[in-house]
Amino acid sequence: MSRTRQTFDRIGAAAIVAGLLALLVLFVAATIGAVRSAPSAPTRPGVTVTVADGQGDDNGDGRVEEDESGWDCRTMGNRVCGPAAGHPGDVAPVRARS
Repeated sequence: MSRTRQTFDRIGAAAIVAGLLALLVLFVAATIGAVRSAPSAPTRPGVTVTVADGQGDDNGDGRVEEDESGWDCRTMGNRVCGPAAGHPGDVAPVRARS
């Protein structure tokens, strides 16, 4: 094999490797761009229940909200009940009861 032929083979192999690396970089950039441009999850507004007779409506606005005495989380809300139903790292209400 001549020296010129060996040089062209090496250049060809390097071009193939460079092309594959360029495709990999483009794929990673496209993936990162898609993740950054994805819409954020919608936030759920506070849940309220309208009442006719005002029973359990502590502030008298015609609705029983989650922080009022008439609220029943088993039937009116997301069924996450208990003193530590707020932030997952908030354990102060649970410790206060013991």
